[in-house]
Amino acid sequence: MKIFSAAAILSLASAVMAFEATAPCLMWSPRNYIEAQVNTAKQLVISKSDANDFIMSSLSPDICSAKLIALVNQPEIHKSDFSRSGYEDAFTHLKEQNEKAQSRSQIGYVAEGVDIQKIAKDIASKCDSSIAILDASTVTSDDLVEQDTPIVAVVYLPAANDNVETLKANDDLLGQLIHAVEEKVENDYVVIYTSSDAKKASTHNLHRRAPQPVKNLPIFAKYQLFTPGVFMVLGVVFLLLLIAGTGITWLVGIQTPVRFEAKQKKN
Repeated sequence: MKIFSAAAILSLASAVMAFEATAPCLMWSPRNYIEAQVNTAKQLVISKSDANDFIMSSLSPDICSAKLIALVNQPEIHKSDFSRSGYEDAFTHLKEQNEKAQSRSQIGYVAEGVDIQKIAKDIASKCDSSIAILDASTVTSDDLVEQDTPIVAVVYLPAANDNVETLKANDDLLGQLIHAVEEKVENDYVVIYTSSDAKKASTHNLHRRAPQPVKNLPIFAKYQLFTPGVFMVLGVVFLLLLIAGTGITWLVGIQTPVRFEAKQKKN
């Protein structure tokens, strides 16, 4: 029983860490430049290299006909942030653009984040294009110089740092970027929104800090207990306990000898 408990704890820790250090990837286009893929449906978390293959295979055969392909890097973003309480207004432009797109695809959990530089190089190589690094805070339509091949633009946003105001400001920058793009190329573009740096498991609370005065507040006012991560952990725990319980029951069943009552002799 102790072995099963230890294995369950180790599996739980691995599962939680696997989900924590991941980043999502959203791809969309007002045109049919994105082909939805279902290969990752069997995997909750996919590796960085598999994500690169997935993204490239999601681009349609005529992707090089697009006038612009933007890779937007939002460091330290996690899929749970999109539905996190208090973050409802942090992704207004992102959700609007993604929902009204003609074609789209996405990955929920990429281990350690997406290698944006490699994706940009692969697309540029495929379309014989050059890569442009754009500043999201200053980009205008004048910065987007049309050419015979697609503009492969890499756009860096400030790190989120779990700050909802930063994410709102970054979402506004995304809106400005889309406005500049549409002003230049209308709807002939593709956006790949992801993160090259996955959000790591929170460890800063483990560091020693100066003691703070304790206020006499209710526990729900002091601590944030019910977060998406907590529900994720509870789900994994329930699944592991169910598997462990089924295995133990099966082992006990095959180890217990079956006894039959002897037939009584007739007089």
